[in-house]
Amino acid sequence: MIPDLSTTPINRKLFGIAFLFLLLAAFLSGCATQTGCNYLSDNPIFFPPAPDEPHIQYLTGINSSDDIGPEKKKSGMSLLLTGNEKTEVIKKLGKAYGITAYKGKLYVAEGMNGRISIVDPVKGTIESPKGLEIPKGALKYPVNSALDDEGNLYVADTARREIVVYDPAGNYLNAFSGNFAPKSKIVDVGISNGKLFALDFGTGRIRVLDRKTGIQAAEFGFIEKEGQSLRLPGNFGFDPAGNIYVTNLGSNMVLKYDQDGNFLGSFGGAGDIIGNFAKPKGVTVGAGGLIYVADGGTNVVQVFNDKFRPLTYFGWPGLPKGSLNGPAGIAVSADNLEYFQKYAAPGFKLEGVIYVVSQFGQEFCIPRISVYGIGLMQKK
Repeated sequence: MIPDLSTTPINRKLFGIAFLFLLLAAFLSGCATQTGCNYLSDNPIFFPPAPDEPHIQYLTGINSSDDIGPEKKKSGMSLLLTGNEKTEVIKKLGKAYGITAYKGKLYVAEGMNGRISIVDPVKGTIESPKGLEIPKGALKYPVNSALDDEGNLYVADTARREIVVYDPAGNYLNAFSGNFAPKSKIVDVGISNGKLFALDFGTGRIRVLDRKTGIQAAEFGFIEKEGQSLRLPGNFGFDPAGNIYVTNLGSNMVLKYDQDGNFLGSFGGAGDIIGNFAKPKGVTVGAGGLIYVADGGTNVVQVFNDKFRPLTYFGWPGLPKGSLNGPAGIAVSADNLEYFQKYAAPGFKLEGVIYVVSQFGQEFCIPRISVYGIGLMQKK
């Protein structure tokens, strides 16, 4: 369990000079481009740092299919070729925003490339739904995705102004444009209790749709009460009970609603210290009700308990490895623990994995996806 560090003093100058530290770290490491970057750290990087007890460790990064797979070792080197292997095509991830973890795979929304990349860390593959190859299924600018219990994939595409649906085999199924308002801009999608939820950035609403037909059944989020209404919502996530957490750029807060649209509370506010946000983006809820919020303005992920109390934060710039730059999408999963355990420090037992997408920083060897482990140091 992550301890409560809300009373721990924080250097308020940290975020103001963060980018300068990042430039210096990149210069000293000699990394000018993404080519040849090693995402593994020579020494374990824990959050919070010593002398506090570690609960989160930076593990590795994923930028291409060369960074994953069964042949990868803790040294970061592939096995030596014997001359009998088939030539492997290395697939790279492009600039991305949203990420979804589902049954051991990662679904990464690459807006500029107009595709969803499906990353299988264990097998070492990066693929895309074959439905993208036909005109009806082609994406223009996907930003987020979700999967239902059947494995159907729903993609929010802001350029198409539609939610595009693919079946578990990757075939194109449907596209929902809905009878939304002219200013509607769907930026996120989610599945809960068999319902399809769509987050409308343009009108400040959460729309509840039939996941088979796309017909709207309800909408909520625009409330004429200060602090309870959505203004420029960016992303949302769900807890096991189906409650919805929305990052709200208009107030730099996270707002919580139940599935009927009842307002349940909020936390955050504009600022550069723990508990506040400068540009909250991705949000997800993990084990124990812990809430993870990626802040694109301060380049960290903050962790809160289910009472909205700030616990810790990680990924700040200037680290030897494990820094973030423009964090956006975030996902937490208990899958693939055995695979990622080999990247953990001796004695650090993984209980979960956190995936964070950085929109920027690849020229400084910051990967598209930074992978962190949640766990505890085993007592001897």
